[in-house]
Amino acid sequence: MHKQHRALLVAVTLGLCTQWACAAVQVPERLKSLDKLTYCSGMDSPPLVSFDESQKPRGLTVDLGLEIAKRLGNKTVQWRVIPFSGLVPALLAQQCDMIVDQLFDKPERRQVIDIVNYMYSSQSVVVPKGNPKGIKTLDDLSTRKVAVLNGSTIKTLLDTQNESLAKAGKPPMKLVVYNTDTDAFQALRISQVDAYGTTVETAGYYAAMAPELFQEGVPAFSRILTGLGMRKDDPQLTAAVQQIINDMRSDGSYVQLLNKWHVSSDTLD
Repeated sequence: MHKQHRALLVAVTLGLCTQWACAAVQVPERLKSLDKLTYCSGMDSPPLVSFDESQKPRGLTVDLGLEIAKRLGNKTVQWRVIPFSGLVPALLAQQCDMIVDQLFDKPERRQVIDIVNYMYSSQSVVVPKGNPKGIKTLDDLSTRKVAVLNGSTIKTLLDTQNESLAKAGKPPMKLVVYNTDTDAFQALRISQVDAYGTTVETAGYYAAMAPELFQEGVPAFSRILTGLGMRKDDPQLTAAVQQIINDMRSDGSYVQLLNKWHVSSDTLD
């Protein structure tokens, strides 16, 4: 009986917290008269941002973006699909209000935009099932053809790895640049490349979707904070989004969201 009362009290408390958090969010002045938010996204990084079979946006970051729009006054959302390398330029050109994607929090990005973090991400290297080339470490990528996404963090990391290979007297890997994860995984599937460097989240998604085709080669490395991007001249939106993330962490909806998409290990500290 006491457990039932306690459970009821927790449920009521969380409900009140959610209502309080929604009411407390300071909606930016420029958004008060608008009924729509426009998000820029590559829409090609499942399970965070992608399209389902009916071309409807789906994923953890999609759900987060929709929740933010709801807490900013029940705004509708328009998605503007842009290749990953063009997301920051599109935001700066005011083609959207916010970047809603898997945006790694790096100093060079912080110089031009604001970032509100919502999770951690790591890097991984995916290989064909059975790992025929025996790729288990970054050094094993020497002489191999490795797919990477244009503008991605792992491309920078693997460029640095090539420098390390050269210093060790080893041949470099050949980086093959693609604009979408779909194209990169297709190249791996038909053996145009030997491996694909991507995020742990995307690697795990494709390995689960097609376990007969793909597996992890190099385990997770280079953990980094991941966030949403806003213009520096839009500080009210940055503050509102940060408050919403904080409120979601307090009211339990943040943990529920990460659990839903099976990435609970990526939760913020």
